[in-house]
Amino acid sequence: MRWQPRLALAAALLTGAVLSCTVVLVALAPVAGAFLNLAIGLAAAPASALLGVIVARRRPGNLVGLMLTLVGLTTAVNACRDVFWWYLADRRPAALPELDWLAAVGDQSAVWIFVAVALLLLYFPDGELPGPWWRWVPPTLVAAAAADHLGASFDSLPFRAPLQDIPRPWGPLPLVLEVPALAAFVLELALVLACAASLLVRFRRSDRLQRQQIKWLALAGFAIPLYPLLCLVEILLWGRPLWFSGAVGLAGLIGVPVATTVAMLRHDLYDVDKALAATVTYGLVTTMLVGTYAVLSAVGGLVFGRGSEFAAAGATAVCAIALSPLRSRLQRVVDRRLYPIRRAALAAIDALSRETRGGEARPEQLQSRLRLALREPDLRIGFQVPGTAGYIDADGAPVEPAGAVPVELGGRTIGVLRPGSDALRPELLRQIAGAAATLVEVIRLRLEVAQALREVESSRARLVQAGYTERRRLERDLHDGAQQRLASLGMAFRLAQRHLGDGSVDVNALLDQGVAELGTALAELRKIAYGLRPGRLDDGLDAALTELVRTVPIAVELDICDDRLPDDVATTAYYVVSEAITNVVKHATADRIALQVNRSNGRLTISVSDDGCGGAALSQRSGMADRVAALGGTLRVHSPTGAGTVVEAVLPCAS
Repeated sequence: MRWQPRLALAAALLTGAVLSCTVVLVALAPVAGAFLNLAIGLAAAPASALLGVIVARRRPGNLVGLMLTLVGLTTAVNACRDVFWWYLADRRPAALPELDWLAAVGDQSAVWIFVAVALLLLYFPDGELPGPWWRWVPPTLVAAAAADHLGASFDSLPFRAPLQDIPRPWGPLPLVLEVPALAAFVLELALVLACAASLLVRFRRSDRLQRQQIKWLALAGFAIPLYPLLCLVEILLWGRPLWFSGAVGLAGLIGVPVATTVAMLRHDLYDVDKALAATVTYGLVTTMLVGTYAVLSAVGGLVFGRGSEFAAAGATAVCAIALSPLRSRLQRVVDRRLYPIRRAALAAIDALSRETRGGEARPEQLQSRLRLALREPDLRIGFQVPGTAGYIDADGAPVEPAGAVPVELGGRTIGVLRPGSDALRPELLRQIAGAAATLVEVIRLRLEVAQALREVESSRARLVQAGYTERRRLERDLHDGAQQRLASLGMAFRLAQRHLGDGSVDVNALLDQGVAELGTALAELRKIAYGLRPGRLDDGLDAALTELVRTVPIAVELDICDDRLPDDVATTAYYVVSEAITNVVKHATADRIALQVNRSNGRLTISVSDDGCGGAALSQRSGMADRVAALGGTLRVHSPTGAGTVVEAVLPCAS
């Protein structure tokens, strides 16, 4: 175990011990001032100490965890110092004058909180100094803080409560020492600011990961400069600081260790750019509204008198009216500076929408526009098109949904946004998906129409080819079957005619053979004609299907409506059922077939299901699909492996 985690653990344990003493002192002297300091200590110190230990253990070679525990320790020590004085003031007030030297020495111990925070900023996030020129900053800062702390012991200002009645033990420093003390204070302040500025230096030099981490720290640190500003405004308005500025300061004190831990361990937890832009926006809005309220209240007080309810109501109304437009405009300004990628993406979507409506662009350019705006050359947009498995892009290539953000419209997923890397946060992609949903739907519908047209053209070509094939088969069957028999029969009759008078030919036998040949030829012609259109369809679809299933070697359950149907619909339905049952017999190894034919709402629904092995798929060159498509119907095959197959066709049928 490295020395950083050990020191961090020791600092955390010491923080716990100091806070325990603080709790005991408050229990012995439960006064308001003690409770307030205890609350501040408990709100900030344990979080810094505990999170610092976690960071130190997870990043053992990094000083950031140790710096976090030092922030917690210094906060706990200052809270314990203030509670100790409240305890003495309540329980042993006579001892206060005897400890005036201790009060003077510890009066400005809060300076070490700033030192700890400054060192945290200096070593954040990799635990190293920004460069070799910075190696003198930590020891110089500690020395300047020690000199400032010592010089502040000779301050002439009265002590804070509850020591306001205790005189200072020492007079002011002589001029020869006061100048170095002032110089130490100025140097300390400059070095603290330099530590904060080191984050800007790192930000310019760092990669994407470190920039995300620095933004997390900036998100929590935004409350630190806002706190004194709000304090000043509250003092100007009400004469003293109120709860709002205190809440902002406490939030910053708690937020710094939390944001530091998130940045070190889970920098990808949330879209920090979005959070930072929103925080800056609402911070500026709050500041401007409070300032506006202060000015209007002051002017109203001069006009209508101090404490006028009319002036306060007017100032409140003006702030309420200005809230929405002020927030929107500031959001655009802040997004342009802090969240440019989001603004660029939304602007690209709006521009493409306008150009598409004006006929100046095609919606299919959405992917290229977003790639350029997001600086993500591998971004892909997938569209959910009926009849396709998964998602396809505008060129018809498949898009894997893994790691993609869904695009939804009306509660239905219509596509996905799939980034090519981890640079784009899912929260940002979800915003873009919501803004681009209408364009995605337009592209999806255009792809669906184009696919339908291609399928119609392909189906038409297959039908023509199938017609040619069927014609050649009929020609071959007629030539090899009935045509040959009739030709042979004609020659036999011609032979009988020539030898009818001389008695050399058995005419009766020849006639019997001719009748037999005619019967065979007639049977073959009927079989060929039945292949073109079953004759039993003249009696209705139900009669034709009932006769069809009689020869099936598998049990078939029938549920067929007996409505009279248009001939083309009945013929298509018959052949769909015939091919589906043939496939079951050949491939499904099923024990049962269920056949349902229902007519409702101008549609004929045909369902053939079995309990076979499943795993069937609809061929792209299926004659069954072409027959259904020729009538403008739909065909669906659901066949999970091991769970049987369901073939369902829906044909338009006039009522």
